[in-house]
Amino acid sequence: MIAGLVSRIGERLTPDPELLASHATQKPTRALFATYIRDVVTRLSADPDVSLALFELRLEAARRPSVAESLGTWRRRAFEGDVAFTTQAGLPGTRSEIALFHYAIDGLMLDRLTTPIDPETSTDEIVDQLVTRLLA
Repeated sequence: MIAGLVSRIGERLTPDPELLASHATQKPTRALFATYIRDVVTRLSADPDVSLALFELRLEAARRPSVAESLGTWRRRAFEGDVAFTTQAGLPGTRSEIALFHYAIDGLMLDRLTTPIDPETSTDEIVDQLVTRLLA
C-alpha cells in the first residue's frame, strides 16, 4: 500500500519529458542547473497536496519502519537518479552538492507550503541564491 502511494507521488512529480528535451541541447551551466532546480520547485509547488502528503509520509516513516523502508528506498533511488542525470548532462554539481540541494529544497518547500519565514522574497530568487552559493 505504501509503495503504491509513493509510486503515485513519484509519477505526479516526474519532470515533463518535453521540458527535459528542450534543455538537453543547452550548454550545461550554473544557470541551466538553476533552471532545473526551479522546475523541481515548480513541480513541488504546483500540487501542494502531493508535496504535503510526501512530508506526512516522511513523518510517518519516523514512526513506522515499514513506511521508512518503502519511502527510503524510493528517495534513495530518486537521489541516485538526480546524481546520474546531473553527471550525464555535464551540469555542475557533485554528489555531495546534489545532496545539499535536496536538503535545501526540502526545507524551502516545507517553509513555502506551511508558514514562510520570508514570504516577500520570491522562490525563484531563493533558488538562484542557493545555486550561486552551493556551486560557488
